[in-house]
Amino acid sequence: MNQQINLYQPMFRKQKKVFSAATMLQICLFFIFVFAGLYAYELYSMTPFSKQVTNIKGELQEMTAQLNKLKKQQPAKAKSTLLEKEIVRVSRELEQSRRIQQILSGKALGNTSGFSGHLEAFARQRVEGAWLTKFAITGGGTALMLQGNTLSSELVPVYIQQLSNEQALSGASFNFMELKRSGDIETPNQIAFKVSTK
Repeated sequence: MNQQINLYQPMFRKQKKVFSAATMLQICLFFIFVFAGLYAYELYSMTPFSKQVTNIKGELQEMTAQLNKLKKQQPAKAKSTLLEKEIVRVSRELEQSRRIQQILSGKALGNTSGFSGHLEAFARQRVEGAWLTKFAITGGGTALMLQGNTLSSELVPVYIQQLSNEQALSGASFNFMELKRSGDIETPNQIAFKVSTK
């Protein structure tokens, strides 16, 4: 009876130990001593600086105490009422100047160039069979109202269209229009009209 043994199985191979427990302990102790030595060296080299920091802190406390003492000894300055009144007056003037500047720059006053352009536009634009009897310019030129008479209701939109070509009236948008037949016996064919931007 023969028995065969396979020497290539892992259990029969010789296992190599890279580091034993004793070797690992020696390496750890070595690094502990190295780091402890470096820490002790750093502490030793920082000792003069820590003494300087302590000295500076002491000086700072002394200076702070002296400053507080001097502040207490200094007499309180009396406020000048005349100076305060002058500051209030100048502040008011400055605020008024700012308001005036805002009003002028924002064109809150309306049309600052006058209304001659409107009058010239009314004079230039004529439609045969329609004429103005009354007009009003309000809101600094932003609101317009025109009243007049015409022989035909179709002439009113033509007249309004011609007025919109004028530069002075280019931004005007007429939102209201009223037409009434004249009840007058002398002018039975006339139609009264009224248009306005409001």
